[in-house]
Amino acid sequence: MKTGSSGLLAVSGPDSDDGNGPHITVPVPPGEYVLEEARARHTYHCEWKGSQVTRTDTMAVRVLLSDTPAATWEMAFRPDDDPRLLRENGIFGFDTDGATGCFADAGAWEPLLALFEKGLIQGDPNLDPDVYEDINDSMYLLRTRDHASGGELAAFATTGDGTYPVWVGRCEAGEVVGVVVLVEGMPELLPESGATTVA
Repeated sequence: MKTGSSGLLAVSGPDSDDGNGPHITVPVPPGEYVLEEARARHTYHCEWKGSQVTRTDTMAVRVLLSDTPAATWEMAFRPDDDPRLLRENGIFGFDTDGATGCFADAGAWEPLLALFEKGLIQGDPNLDPDVYEDINDSMYLLRTRDHASGGELAAFATTGDGTYPVWVGRCEAGEVVGVVVLVEGMPELLPESGATTVA
C-alpha cells in the first residue's frame, strides 16, 4: 500500500462517495506500507449440520506503518463527528452501502476512485494491469494505482453494509504505527470451543 506526497491515508467506503472526498483521513508519512488481516479460527455447534464446525474469519484489516508496538489506540473521526455525542459502546467510522471499504492515498482519491469504479463496478476488460490488480484469497479485493501521484487504493470486503470503526494506533512517542478497521465482531470464545487466534 503506497501513499503519495499528500501525507494523508484515506479510510472510506469507495461505494459511498458523496463528492466530498474520503470519509476519514489519518496523517501518515508518504511511503509503502504492509497490508494485513487479523483472523480468528473458532469452533461452534452448527444446529442445521448437527455437529461441531470450525471456521476461520477475518476480524480486522490493517495498514502497518511501523513494527513499533502501539501504546495507545484512538477512534478516528470525520471532520463533523462530535465525540461528546457518542453513546456508550457507540462508534463513528466510515459508511458503506456495498460491503466494501478501502485504504487509499487521500491526495489521489478521485483518480483512484475512478479506477476502482472502472475496474470493479464497470468490469472494463481493457484496464491496464499496471493500475489494476485483483487480490485473491483475502478480504482485500483489489488494488488500483495512480501513476501521476504514485498513490494506491486497496479495497477490502466488510461483512455487510453500515458503519465501520477505524482505530489509529500510536507508539509512546505519539507517531502513528497502525490503522485498523474492524470488519467483524469477535466470535464468542468459550473454554470448550478450542478457539485460537491466527495472524
